[in-house]
Parts: sequence; structure tokens; C-alpha cells
Amino acid sequence: MRSKLFTIAALLCCTAAFAQNIDCGLFMSKRGRVRPQQGMEIYGNRIFSCEDGGHVNVYEFKEAPDGADPVAGFELASSRADNHVNNVEFGPRRAKGSRFPLLYISNGKVGSEIEWLCYVERIKYRRGVYSSEIVQTIELDGTSWDSKGYMPIFGAPSWLVDRERGFLWVFSAVKRTTFKVTPDPAENSYIATKFRIPSLKEGTNVKLGVDDILGQVIFPFNAWFTQAGCMNDGKIYYGFGIGDYDPHRPSVISIYDTDSGKIDATWNMNARIPCEIEDLVLRDGRLYVNCNNNPKRTEKDPPIYVIKL
Repeated sequence: MRSKLFTIAALLCCTAAFAQNIDCGLFMSKRGRVRPQQGMEIYGNRIFSCEDGGHVNVYEFKEAPDGADPVAGFELASSRADNHVNNVEFGPRRAKGSRFPLLYISNGKVGSEIEWLCYVERIKYRRGVYSSEIVQTIELDGTSWDSKGYMPIFGAPSWLVDRERGFLWVFSAVKRTTFKVTPDPAENSYIATKFRIPSLKEGTNVKLGVDDILGQVIFPFNAWFTQAGCMNDGKIYYGFGIGDYDPHRPSVISIYDTDSGKIDATWNMNARIPCEIEDLVLRDGRLYVNCNNNPKRTEKDPPIYVIKL
């Protein structure tokens, strides 16, 4: 027990040590919340801020720390009660006639019947109205990975698009990343698995399994409670924790290098971001951090923070 407590203390100390010189500030306070905040993407002058269940609030992409109202809203075509919309990622390609890239949607809800699916949706914009349609559904088959020398994941795949290199990655872990399931960090690992980005010509339903794996990288377990993130040129930027609500689940951001197999950075952001990190978007050297807060604990609108890298 003493060694386990030492491991936990060392992990928390390590994550705290790297956040001292981070340039982080409030970018926007989002008015118009209906449900808990989840995945977020940015394209052009629009922020697409998703909520649990599949509602999307659209905001103008501009600094608004005093508050911003949505300029539009719509329901994802994949909206349903158990679609957590944990992570959303624009891909490198567009559907024919669309002004927006294809949107890849991770569920992230453990135990849901759609847990292993990635919905690929085309966002439509006509006469000032947004909508979407499902153009492809990707299913991850997690069986038999160990038979080919790959580490299996427990579930809850987070689908990350590396637009710069043209690959689709799945980020997950050996087992659940809650403190209850993983009290000892040495008993778990984070796993990044590489796939092709299926073409729409492959059909409306595509299954990716062990024979489709192009590579895999295993990282040490360095933070509890996965949220979501993004990818850029081989590096994964990922958020963890629920802020200052629980000392075992602080707000943490990590950068994983899939080329070197090393963790480039781990920042404990609790002092700067005391609320729950939900998703990350990297744009023009800045990391935008979408957050959720508990309306029972604060009257503040859910924020987006920005970190200058």
C-alpha cells in the first residue's frame, strides 16, 4: 500500500510540475447551454460546440470572455440519448457539395450499444440553417488484437484524425481510467492505434479490425479520467480530469508523440482551468480547451480557454 500511495503522489507531483509557464486565459464564455458540454471543433469563423445527446451550438470564432450567444444551433443526425458526443473531429476531406469537412464523432459512453462506433457526418448549411446527415458509420472490432501482437483496449475508443498525415487513430486504454478501476497507475496504459481513413467509396458501413491496424503506440498511464482531444502531425493532445471537484481527477493536458513513443508534456491545469476539460482543438499554434461546469456549483457559463503553445 505504501508503494501504491507513493506512485499516486509521484504522478500528481509530476503533472503539477510542468504547468508553471503555460500562457493560458479565458477565450469565451458560452451562453445558451442546454445540456452538458462535450466535443468541440472549429472551422473558419465558426465554433461547433456539442452537447451530450447530440445538440450543437454554433458560435462566431472570436474572443468573448464576457459572454457569447450562439449564432445558430442544430441536432446531429446521430443524436440520441446515449450519444455522448465525447469527441468531434473534422477530417481532411469533404462530401461532394459541402462547405465543411466531414465530421468524425466519437460516442465515448461506456456500455452504450454505439460505444464502438464512429459516425461520419456531413454538415449542411442552407439559407442560414445548419443540419447534418450520416454519410458513413465506422465500427471498431476490438477482438483478436492480441493474436497479432497488438494490445487490446477496454472500449470507449476516441477517434482522432491526423489531417496532416491522413490517418485515423483510436486513443483508449487497457482498462477504464477512473480512480476506482485504476488506483495504481502502473496497472494501466494508454494506447494509440493507427488506421486508414476509410473513403466514402468503401460504403456507408465500414468495420476496422485487427487486419486494418497500421501501427500502435503504448504510453505510460500519466493521468486519470480521459476526456477528449485532437491530433496534429503525429502528436496527440489530450485532456483529462474534472477540475477542482476531485483531487484524484485534476484538469490535465498531455501531449503524446506517436513517432518517438514518448510523452512530450503533461500539464496540471487545475490552477488555470478549475472546471472539467471536455475537448481540445489545435489551431494556429493555440490550443482551445472546451470545458463543462456544474450549474449546481456555479452560475458561470461554460468556458473555452486558450493556451498559447
